[in-house]
Amino acid sequence: MRLAISLGLMAAFLYWAFGDIKAGSLWAATTGVSGWWLGAAVVTILITAVLRAWRWNVLLRPVAPNVTLVDATLALCIGYAVNLVSPIPRGGEAARALSLRWTRGANISAVVGTIVVERVIDMLWLLLFIAASAALLPGQIEQLFPWMRAATMITLALAILAVAGMVVVSFYKDHGVAFVHRLLAHLSERLAQTVADLLSQFIHGLVALRTPSAYLEILLSSLLLNAGYILITYFSFAAFNFQHSPWHLGGEAALVVMAVSSIGFVLPAQGGIGTYHFFYGTSLNKLFAIPQASAMACATVVHAVSSLTYFVVGAPALLLLRHRHGKRGTLKEELEQAS
Repeated sequence: MRLAISLGLMAAFLYWAFGDIKAGSLWAATTGVSGWWLGAAVVTILITAVLRAWRWNVLLRPVAPNVTLVDATLALCIGYAVNLVSPIPRGGEAARALSLRWTRGANISAVVGTIVVERVIDMLWLLLFIAASAALLPGQIEQLFPWMRAATMITLALAILAVAGMVVVSFYKDHGVAFVHRLLAHLSERLAQTVADLLSQFIHGLVALRTPSAYLEILLSSLLLNAGYILITYFSFAAFNFQHSPWHLGGEAALVVMAVSSIGFVLPAQGGIGTYHFFYGTSLNKLFAIPQASAMACATVVHAVSSLTYFVVGAPALLLLRHRHGKRGTLKEELEQAS
């Protein structure tokens, strides 16, 4: 069912993004793209992988203290690579956890818990950047995406409630998890077990936040990470000469497009294919008057460059780790067990 939903979303958004564009015009829009700016984007993509690994490593320290920055960076790239090709739900997250078990003997449940916390942090930053985008372009984003204001408010409220609830439960630990399980079991045993497992993982991931210095590191790494994402978006503009007349796109436009296009990765489409292209290209076209073919060409190129960068690093690392640690079973079986 999840695979069908993922493929359905991918197909629908690809159609909405490219349905009215002729292949010839899309190809023509890529001529003259600057390889230097794309090279700068690749370097920045790799730097953001290290920055994200740094933040993740802060969360990992109490549960996997022997994990190095290199271990975490390779695990992230492996996860991204698996997400691009694996139909298994949460396959990328499972691959991240598996790689750390192979290299450092890390506990999979504890590692997954830190990934859950990381996802919550990402969501809060996304909501912040969407709010900033709405402030930069008053009324325009709401007009283009009428549902976004309501969706943002609902998501923010749910995120705050979820974080508050999880923090309270984590304070009471196993007693809190057991209470939630009993409460939800009246509705559905399966739902109760799923939520209880998620809370248990989240509690593992929150251990690092008991150290005051961790908050500063998470804040600093998050600021640098998101600045890197904005820079990647700007470099993609520069590769297509959008920073020049008549468009003059700069940092503010890069922030807006980065924020809006990130919604494409929140939706459950594999690797953000289709969803990312739609939100990236539509925001360029409708908010900044970039011709539709050029906007979608830019979206396609930046998605391809980032995906290829992660895959070139992650896929060989995955194969090397499996070979080095003598894994004989299929990767699919291991991912399904870990997820």
